[in-house]
Amino acid sequence: MDALIDTGSPYTVLSTNEIMSTRLPITRMRSGETVSLAGFHFFNHPIRNVNMSFGTETGELFKVSIPTIGSLIPTKLDKKTLDEVKHIPSIIGNDFLEEQKLALYFNPSTRTAYLEY
Repeated sequence: MDALIDTGSPYTVLSTNEIMSTRLPITRMRSGETVSLAGFHFFNHPIRNVNMSFGTETGELFKVSIPTIGSLIPTKLDKKTLDEVKHIPSIIGNDFLEEQKLALYFNPSTRTAYLEY
């Protein structure tokens, strides 16, 4: 999964591409709050009881259970739109960082960035 850490985002969402790779019924997920991102409009459809695993720099797995996570479902479901939004990554927002008690370390002078638990 490709994800962008967005400290300006109040919530975490899975990208359209990520949702499509899970084979969830995207046509039945057209509900939720409407949000705009990168010039497109999406439903922020909630998915409940999500378990996720992340690899650490030491090769260990960091596992989390999330009661609810959003999914970016385009309000317009056609081939052209799905092709255009496939490069929009999933977004890790402040809700995830706070719930998991993670801190973002970023030092541009050394080109270093990581999440710390």
